[in-house]
Amino acid sequence: TGVGMLSLAVPESLKPLLLNYLPEAIVIPCPETPSGAIASVPVNLEPYQAIACGPGLTVAVPSLVESLLGVDCPLILDADALNIIAQTKLIQAISQRQSPTLMTPHLGEFKRLFPEIEHPEADRITAVRRASHLSNSIVLLKGARTAIASPHQEVYLLGESTPALARGGSGDVLTGLIGGLIAQNPTHSQLEKLVAIAACWHSQGALKAAAVKTELGVDPLTLSEYLYRFIQ
Repeated sequence: TGVGMLSLAVPESLKPLLLNYLPEAIVIPCPETPSGAIASVPVNLEPYQAIACGPGLTVAVPSLVESLLGVDCPLILDADALNIIAQTKLIQAISQRQSPTLMTPHLGEFKRLFPEIEHPEADRITAVRRASHLSNSIVLLKGARTAIASPHQEVYLLGESTPALARGGSGDVLTGLIGGLIAQNPTHSQLEKLVAIAACWHSQGALKAAAVKTELGVDPLTLSEYLYRFIQ
């Protein structure tokens, strides 16, 4: 996305691997739990323009996600961050944040986050609108018709997608896309539009990759490669 500086917080034992794979990133080695998960993030997070949290996190340290809610910058929550929020009932705390919050659940995660919203698959637009109102957040419900709603009640619906995205790690790529775009928007204006742009790029990159590699041949790395070609 052209973000100027990227920091990756990872378990300390993974730092050498990440330095080899992404030498342009700043790798933050974090203390680990006995199972190898991140126990805490040992840096001041206030200077960051955006924080994306969840992919690869595990649910071992729920307090880690809760601590991020107080950071004064846009927060993108995905994967295990959403699982922790559902388990610890943090939706109310999220709704009270002063800085923007974005959640990117698939249908199963959405149902765990918002059990009071019945049958969200039947009316995705109504479901994301209500979820956005309940959480005071931008909510992106992933799926064949990705739906995005903001607290201002603006709604975007993605018309094109592909089963190639129904694969572990595809959503992590979307989280990174969204984080990169939001980090470059210091005024925090029209964030829901940036989220819709990221979702559109994500689906179009997957469609291009599937046309060459077939739907079964699009792993997250391949998706990233074709996404880059699409953005160019």
